[in-house]
Amino acid sequence: MAASEVNRRDTHPGPSENIVHVKSAVTSTWQVIVPVKHSARGKSRLRPPDGVHRRDLALAFALDTLDTVLEVVPAGQVFVVTADPEIRLQLRGSGAALVDDPGRGLNAAVAAGIAAVTAGAPHSPTAVLLGDLPALTAAELTDGLAACAATEAAVVPDHEGTGTVLVTHHDAGRLVPRFGTGSAARHARSATTLHLDLPRLRTDVDNDESLGLARELGVGPWTRRLLEQP
Repeated sequence: MAASEVNRRDTHPGPSENIVHVKSAVTSTWQVIVPVKHSARGKSRLRPPDGVHRRDLALAFALDTLDTVLEVVPAGQVFVVTADPEIRLQLRGSGAALVDDPGRGLNAAVAAGIAAVTAGAPHSPTAVLLGDLPALTAAELTDGLAACAATEAAVVPDHEGTGTVLVTHHDAGRLVPRFGTGSAARHARSATTLHLDLPRLRTDVDNDESLGLARELGVGPWTRRLLEQP
């Protein structure tokens, strides 16, 4: 199916100032899958600032992203696919489902998350959100999910327009992950492309340039503390 494209503006330009770790505050019908790569193997293209370890930075990105997700989506509808023991430790008692990462790449991890969703809530609306969005706020995630809800299947490209930060389907069983280089175009074969004016949602951090963009937007508390340490 050919992709259609939609442009929407963000109606919440201000950042959220009250992100609380592992707190679920806003009701949502979405089941949300967040794949998080083991921090020891993540962000190989990123050169951290002096005194900051790449592993710690990757972990901070993920924790900031998860804080925001758990502020928007009820914890029982959040599925975190990871093999990282620190992520699992931080989420202990949060109510989020922890799914084992099969260790065969991002698409396999997402597929494991989809299987977990369909086992308990088949045919439910499901979203896959990347776990490296340290500038994401509750307002932008809420607006992004609301925009995706207006169409059966949707893809939100990253800030460069080639990758994918969010992909959704109203039926979890029909959601097919196609991540990797140029994933936005592949997802667009069976989904509506949404060019949302939500820079915090669309800025995934993989390299020095995208880290600079995220810092300009304002990063979450985990990443901020790490980058501001003396």
